Amino acid sequence: MKLIRKLSDFIYSIEKILAFLLALTLLLAMVGGFFFRYVLKSPLFWSDELAIFCLIWITFIGASMVLKEKTSPTITFLIDSVPKRFKKYFLIVSNIVLLAFVGYVLYLAINWISTPNILVQRSTSMDMPKIYFYLSIPISFAFSTIHVMNNVIESFKSEDHKEEGALQ
Repeated sequence: MKLIRKLSDFIYSIEKILAFLLALTLLLAMVGGFFFRYVLKSPLFWSDELAIFCLIWITFIGASMVLKEKTSPTITFLIDSVPKRFKKYFLIVSNIVLLAFVGYVLYLAINWISTPNILVQRSTSMDMPKIYFYLSIPISFAFSTIHVMNNVIESFKSEDHKEEGALQ
């Protein structure tokens, strides 16, 4: 069980670095695109596409990070209406349901990314294989699966109920 926690922590540190680098690349692509288009009057034809793909990766990696941090938005009217001794059980069930969901989406993403037509698709402006951008989905859901597995294990162990972000 410590292995899952350590793996989740390691993945989270990678996600933080990835998110920073992707955000920096996004910023540079947008500023560079603006500068070349409006100041030098010679637009970069690829900057918008690069910014879009960085935003896609940031979105999926950020979603995984939110699951690790247990800071996703929640609707708590159900958990607030049950006695405190039952809240732990709701937390366990919600984490197991979430694990089933991210595991299933990971399965679908792997099947989708394995189809032959994905390998031949190329981006319009940069002429790069789109597989590099599509990989954001299975990678982020693999990361999410590990984070949620860690959350499930922690929800069985925890004696105290954490009010914020409880139903992940």
